[in-house]
Amino acid sequence: LLSPVPTSYQDPSAPLPPTAYAVRHVAFDRSGEESLPAWVGELADRPVVYATMGTAFNRVGSILETIVAGIRDEPITLIVTTGRDQDPAAFGLQPPHVHLERYVPQSLLFPRCDLVVTHGGTGTVMTALSHGLPLVIVPVFSDQPDNARRCEQLGVAKVIAPDDRTPEAFRHAVRAMLQDPSYRRNAEGLREEMQALPGL
Repeated sequence: LLSPVPTSYQDPSAPLPPTAYAVRHVAFDRSGEESLPAWVGELADRPVVYATMGTAFNRVGSILETIVAGIRDEPITLIVTTGRDQDPAAFGLQPPHVHLERYVPQSLLFPRCDLVVTHGGTGTVMTALSHGLPLVIVPVFSDQPDNARRCEQLGVAKVIAPDDRTPEAFRHAVRAMLQDPSYRRNAEGLREEMQALPGL
């Protein structure tokens, strides 16, 4: 059994069998010649927050719209990917420090980020942690609640509960994460553990 997560990430209450081997996470997020948008090279000197609800849950409950409403006026650069099936223009006119795109490869973007706001899918969570990035997680379904709970236990994330998906909740979580360096330190510790694992 090949497990693409660091050993310390595994939930002690659900141990893997003795045939399990931890391997380094690899982000498979480029299906062609995708590259960074040109404006990424001109970002202002301020924290960069990336928000995504992935490709399968990006239309659930207007969560992306709520995230944008909650943090668009913060002193940050906000980058939002809407998913290829949503038009970024549908989110309305945004200030210059808010950038909406259908899709940007996370493996290219994350080296420029400080915080990730996400649904908590395993791919996004592991790619963020492999770059030492803390997370604000708003789980919806599938593997997401388990990832949210484990990330919170490890001190790398704050979790927005299903009944607390308000602009204010996202604003407070983002502010707290950016102001408390312990989340970034904990995420960087997991990054070091992941880098030490063997590749596939």
